[in-house]
Amino acid sequence: MTERKERTVKTDPAPLVVGLDGSELGAAALDWAAAEAARRGARVVAVTVDPGSADLDAAAEHVRRAVHAHPGVTITHERRTGLIADTLLSAADGAAMLVIGSHGANGVLSALLGSVAAYCVRHARGPVVLIPPALAAPTGARRPDSALTPGPLL
Repeated sequence: MTERKERTVKTDPAPLVVGLDGSELGAAALDWAAAEAARRGARVVAVTVDPGSADLDAAAEHVRRAVHAHPGVTITHERRTGLIADTLLSAADGAAMLVIGSHGANGVLSALLGSVAAYCVRHARGPVVLIPPALAAPTGARRPDSALTPGPLL
């Protein structure tokens, strides 16, 4: 008889990529992604696109808060340049999902999702999770932990 050895190669789960603009909605997206990453044993890559409408100092503070609130999750912060939606889609290539806040803007689809969110939903190669404004707390307020519990992905 020939003895057969099998090797198991452990691979890290794909990261969750979050669009982070410094807004409270971006912070809610980061918190949601960190909670989901903890459940999956994955890491989070927060991406801030500059130049743009991003508040870089607020985005960095949101990352610091998320690292503190989710100590078991590796959270990194990348600053990239380019068109916001294209840059987020590029960052999410190969990721488990892209998580972004949905602000709402002009146009039918954009009014429901926001222009960046609508573009990402249309052109993403993987899942996109949209965080609604209802999950964003006003500055200084605290969202209930139950609001961050990952739900079903659509």
